[in-house]
Amino acid sequence: MRKYFCFTSLSLLLCVGFMACDKESDSYVVTDKEEDDEPTAEDVSSANESISDYDSDINSVANLTIDDAICITWDGASVTVAGSAEGVEVVANAADVTITSTTDSVINYVLCGTSADGSVKLYSDHKCVVTLDNLTLTSATSAAINNQGDKSLYVYLPEGSISTLADAPSYTAAVDGEDCKACLFSEGQMVLCGTGTLAITGNYKHALATDDYLVLNEELTLNILGSATDAIHTNDYIVIEAGTIRITDAGSDGIDSEGAISIAGGRLDIATSALTGKALKAVGDITITGGELVLVANGDAEWNSGTGEEADYSNAACIKTSGSLHIDGGTITARTSGTAGRGLAIGGDLNLSAGTLAITTTGSGYQYSTSCDYTTATAVKVKGNMNVTGGEIVANVSGAGSKALKIAGTYTQSEGKIVANATGANLGTSASSGGGPGMWGGTTTSSGYSASAKGVKITGALKLTGGALYGTSAKHEAVETKSTLDVTGGSLYGYSAADDGVNAGSHFTIAGGNVCGYAPSNDGLDANGNLYIKGGVVFAVGSSSPEMAIDANTEGGYKLYVSGGTLMTVGPLESGASLTQACYSTSTWTKGAKYALTVGSDTYVFTTPTTTAGSSLVVSGASTPTLNSGVTVTGGTTLFDGLGSVVANGTISGGTSVTLSSYTSSSSGGGGFPGRW
Repeated sequence: MRKYFCFTSLSLLLCVGFMACDKESDSYVVTDKEEDDEPTAEDVSSANESISDYDSDINSVANLTIDDAICITWDGASVTVAGSAEGVEVVANAADVTITSTTDSVINYVLCGTSADGSVKLYSDHKCVVTLDNLTLTSATSAAINNQGDKSLYVYLPEGSISTLADAPSYTAAVDGEDCKACLFSEGQMVLCGTGTLAITGNYKHALATDDYLVLNEELTLNILGSATDAIHTNDYIVIEAGTIRITDAGSDGIDSEGAISIAGGRLDIATSALTGKALKAVGDITITGGELVLVANGDAEWNSGTGEEADYSNAACIKTSGSLHIDGGTITARTSGTAGRGLAIGGDLNLSAGTLAITTTGSGYQYSTSCDYTTATAVKVKGNMNVTGGEIVANVSGAGSKALKIAGTYTQSEGKIVANATGANLGTSASSGGGPGMWGGTTTSSGYSASAKGVKITGALKLTGGALYGTSAKHEAVETKSTLDVTGGSLYGYSAADDGVNAGSHFTIAGGNVCGYAPSNDGLDANGNLYIKGGVVFAVGSSSPEMAIDANTEGGYKLYVSGGTLMTVGPLESGASLTQACYSTSTWTKGAKYALTVGSDTYVFTTPTTTAGSSLVVSGASTPTLNSGVTVTGGTTLFDGLGSVVANGTISGGTSVTLSSYTSSSSGGGGFPGRW
C-alpha cells in the first residue's frame, strides 16, 4: 500500500508492534579538506549557476510520496527495529545502526528513543526520509546520523517533537573513501522540514554538514548548541524559506556555504566569537528577500603570513560573500566587537532595493607588525559597486580608524536611506611622517602607518539621483569619494567635527536635490577638481580662512561655478569663483540662531553653529533673496538630519531683517590642497 506523506500520527503508529533486527559493526572516516584560499571569479560563477537550478517543488516534502516506513527505537544500548521494506537491510551492533537500501522506493525511517552511545549510518541508492520523533542520540565514536547516500535526505521533525543529537569529539574508526564531518551529515542533498525542534552539538567538527545543498522550507526550529568548527557547512548552496536557526557560538563560522545562499523567510540568530569567524558566509552570491537575521561576529582579525599579494588580513564578519549581496527585503541586525571586524564584507556588488539593516562595529584597528599597515573595522565593505534603489542601512562604527561605509567601486543611489556614522579617532601616523608598506601587505608607501576614521569612503564615483545618503565623522571626512561626485536628486549630508563634510577627489556637481556639508573646523563642501552648483538646495558650513564653506581646487587650476540653485553658507566661497548667479553676504552672524532665507515662494530656515565657524554668511537663489535672523519655524519639511537640518516652507514667525550685500569671491583666499587624502 502507498502512503502519502503525513507525519502527524504516522511516526507513532510505526513504532508499535514490529520485530527487532540483528546487529553488526560500523566505522567512520575523519578526513576533510577545506580550502582557505579566496575563491576565484570562476568559483563564484559556478556557485551562482548551481543555485539557479533550485526547484522548490522537488524539495517540498508535501510533494513526496512514501512507499514504506521502518521505525528504529533506541533504549540505551539496545535497539528495536519495527517494519521492513524490500531491498532494505537494517543491522544493529549494540546501539549503532547501519541501514543499506537498494530499492527505488521512498522509505521513511522513523527514529525515536534515547541512547548515550548510539548512531545511525545510511547507505541509500534513492532519496529517503528520516523522521526524528523525540530522538535523543549521542555517539561516543562517530557522527550521530551519517548519510553516505548521494541522493536527497529529508529530515522531518514532527509537530511538537523535540530531538537532540551529539557526536563524539573524535571519530575513532574510518572507512576508506568515506567522508563524514558533522554530527548530522549527508553526502547528498539535505532538506530540513516539519514543525518540530532539533538541537545539535558538533563536538568533532561541524554540527550539520552536507556535501551537496541544504534547504529549510517549513517552520521547524534548529538549535546549534555548539560546534568545533562551522556550525553549518555545505559544499553547495543553501536555501532558507522558513523556520528558525539559532547558533549559540560556533567554533568557526556560523553558516558556511561553498555555494550561494538564498534567504526568503524565517529567522536566523547566529553568534560566533571565533578568531576571524563569520556568522554567514558564502562563496557565491547571498540573496535576502525576507526573514529576520540577528548576526553577531565578535572574533578578532588575524594576519595571514605570505609575500606580496599573498600576505593579507583575515577579518571576522557578520556577512561575508566572495560574490555579491542582494537585499530585497527582510530585517538584518549585525554586530561586531573584535579588532577590525566587518558588518558586511562583500567581494562583488551590494544591491539594496528593500529591507532594513542596523550594523554596529565597536572594535579598533589591528596592526600585525610595524612592517605592515592597519586593517580596521568597517560596517559595510564592498569590493565592487554599491547600488541603492530602496531599503535602509544605519551603520555605526566607533573603533579607531574605522569606516562605516567603504566602497571600492562606484556608488549609485536613486531611493532608500543610508546613514553612516564614524565616531572613532584616526589611527597611527600620517603618511607625511614617513613611508611604509601600504594596506594588505602591498609595497606602496602612500598610506604610511595610518588609518582614518570616515563615515563614507568611496574609491569610484558617487552618483545620487534620489534617496538619502548621510555620513558623519568625528575625526576625518564624513563623505569622501576619490572620483567624481554628482547629485541630481535626493539628499546628501556630511558632518565632520574635524575635517571636510563632503569631499570629492575630482569634479563635484550639484544639479538638483539637497546637499549639506557641515564642517565648522574645515571645508563644508570640497572638490579637488571643479565644483559646480547648477541647481538644488545647498547648505554648507565651513571654518574661517584658509578653510571654506565651499572649496574648489584653485591651486590645481580649477574653480567653483555657481549658476543656479538655492545656496546658504556659513563661511566664504572659494576664491576666484565664477558666480553667474548673483550671491549675497553679510559679514556678521549670530551663533546658534535660526535664519530664514526666502527665494521667490520658497523659504528655508537654517541654524548657525554654536561654535566658531566662517566669518560671513553667503546666500544665493534664482531670484533676489531676503534673509531674516532670529526666526521661529513650525511645520515644514526637514531636509537633513542632525546639525545641518534645514526646514523648507514652514510657518515663519518673528525675526529681524538682515542687510545683504553683493558678494564677490575674488578676495576670499584659502582653498583646498590637491589630492588631499
